[in-house]
Amino acid sequence: MSLSVVRQAKQRRWTVVAAVAAVLVAIPSIVAAVRPAGPAADAGRLRDLVLRSDTAPYQGDAHSTGALALPELPNLADVTALFSATTTVRAWYAGPDRYRVAVLTTAGERDTYRLPGSEYTWDYGTNTLTEVAGQQAVRLPRASDLLPPELARRLLSAAPADPVTALPGRNVAGVAASGLRLAAADPDTTIGQADIWADPATGLPLRVEVTARGQHAPGLVTEFDDVDQSRPVVTAPQPAPGSGFNVSNAPDIANALGALGRVRLPTALSGHPVRDVNFAGVQGAALYGTGLATFTVVAVPANIADSAADAAGKAGAATETLAAGTGVFLSITPLSLAIVHRPGARSGYLLAGLVGQQVLRAAADELSQLRRGGR
Repeated sequence: MSLSVVRQAKQRRWTVVAAVAAVLVAIPSIVAAVRPAGPAADAGRLRDLVLRSDTAPYQGDAHSTGALALPELPNLADVTALFSATTTVRAWYAGPDRYRVAVLTTAGERDTYRLPGSEYTWDYGTNTLTEVAGQQAVRLPRASDLLPPELARRLLSAAPADPVTALPGRNVAGVAASGLRLAAADPDTTIGQADIWADPATGLPLRVEVTARGQHAPGLVTEFDDVDQSRPVVTAPQPAPGSGFNVSNAPDIANALGALGRVRLPTALSGHPVRDVNFAGVQGAALYGTGLATFTVVAVPANIADSAADAAGKAGAATETLAAGTGVFLSITPLSLAIVHRPGARSGYLLAGLVGQQVLRAAADELSQLRRGGR
């Protein structure tokens, strides 16, 4: 047999191997393509199912991707990372008061356990188990809030009267899901729409896309990579040999931002009524607006306001003159941020919300003139 014939035979064999390898690599895509998409569902009925799905159990892996280039505000680096990067989580959800969520990172894993009457965190990197004492009515956002079921229910419950329409179904994590689109009705909100795909039988949300007004691509996407709708067993974590154990108070927004409890905020700002005058359980923090057009105001010490203004300035914020002070404004669609400085004052204000800059500009102008007594 000549050398050329041997070479040709080898080439044919490697061609076959390459072809087989290509088919094997393509199998997952082929399977996904032939899996049936969910049926078109009545949008109103699907919304009701999603809102009632808080008792639907599940366990699986999910990831959320945020495209908001948020500045690292003082004491809130972990929070801003949730909305500006990809977060991978594994969840075991038996019910609203019994679940476990693990945030997976290159350095290890950080777990949160929620059980009736108790909460724990477990940090694999430091080998430390922490029992969280007490509860906060309002707390800082965390990874579990961006799981598809949690985010979908929050969006729909915040805008119960806004219109919903059906979307074409799609396959998500092996489930033939049905879809709906929530169109934000309030012109003051920067949210344009939220697209939600859920199991049409159980109402469990599987994928959520949030798109800012005037944008074509979603700024936040969260979905399950795999999901099993069976009820997991979630028990209190047991300290591993040699691990540390401590007890800490529940973190809250007031402590993180140094909120000034003695400051009394107005009952309305920029024409938006106050929704929670004791936001996070303290005076000096309030939530304004209705539906998706909401924004938060927190009175903070002057040094916190200065640090926030510096961080916002590095991210491209603009400084404007207010009626009685200066304001630093930053728009990171769909989020708007503002910091109010008052000359000679010991405090300033942080404002953030899903509203246009014109709303925060008017609110900042009013706050700059606010006296210590709230008038």
